[in-house]
Amino acid sequence: MTVDVRSGSDTDHGERRVRPYDFQQQEALDRTRLRRLVPVLEVLAHRIAGSLTSTVRQSVRVEVGELEQQRWEVYTNELPEPTFLSSATILPFGGKIVMHLPLAFALALVEIRLGGSARSDQPARPLTEIEQRLVSDVAQQALAELPPAFAPVLNLGIGAISSVASSMFLQAVKPSETCLLIAMRVEVGDVGTFDTSMCVPITVLLPILDALERLDKVDNGSETDSMQGHLRERLLDAPVEAVMCFPDIVLSPDELLSLVPGDVVGLHHQSGAPLLLRVGGVPFCSIVATNRGKRLAGLVVEGEEVHS
Repeated sequence: MTVDVRSGSDTDHGERRVRPYDFQQQEALDRTRLRRLVPVLEVLAHRIAGSLTSTVRQSVRVEVGELEQQRWEVYTNELPEPTFLSSATILPFGGKIVMHLPLAFALALVEIRLGGSARSDQPARPLTEIEQRLVSDVAQQALAELPPAFAPVLNLGIGAISSVASSMFLQAVKPSETCLLIAMRVEVGDVGTFDTSMCVPITVLLPILDALERLDKVDNGSETDSMQGHLRERLLDAPVEAVMCFPDIVLSPDELLSLVPGDVVGLHHQSGAPLLLRVGGVPFCSIVATNRGKRLAGLVVEGEEVHS
């Protein structure tokens, strides 16, 4: 499975990339879960760009490309020989994350760090011991940006960092274990653009995805609580009709028909006896009629039984 997280398409100069697909490969992660990583990876790319800019003294832009699931043995078999690989132990999970820099990029970094322009084509040869050390310093600074980039999600640490010239000397995980390949395109000033990648084992990736999902649930829960609180406030502010009701009286048809203007109908209600307060037509509580200044008022009576 391939997930393209770039803002544009996955084409280079108008030509679509075509690659073999292993139909026997079992995809361990759903595409929706992988997309949760995109904001964090964009932060990581921005931090790596800043680190490289300060190291090579040129403007560097890093763009996150495709996210692809692949077995470790397939990934290493597709790497060129020789090449440059730098790995770091991710704490507290204990797994290793691997950064791959193609030789052309590695040699360009060496030339820039030694004061050259790196605008000419780089020779196709392995790195010397000194060149390996110079490139390792750059890779170490890039890998050091992992903990601060993932800090809003969970606390990560970087353990031992090592660099090798061949995948034969690096065994990050079991050959059959699935890894997430994060493609990155690095643009260095007017030197050129280079394709690099990071390989993250599932053992390291799953705790990160779980932490992202927990964070989303907390955010959604807080938003729901806020909406419920706002709805409750609006409901409490809604006006309702409250009516103070006297007890019913009974009149015969003859008494009703004999009523004329000026007649007085007795309510048969003792002074000080509780009345019924209806709210929205529903019995709510018992109150006693009283005065507050020149206004009529009702005093709520505690412990009185409400009758409908």
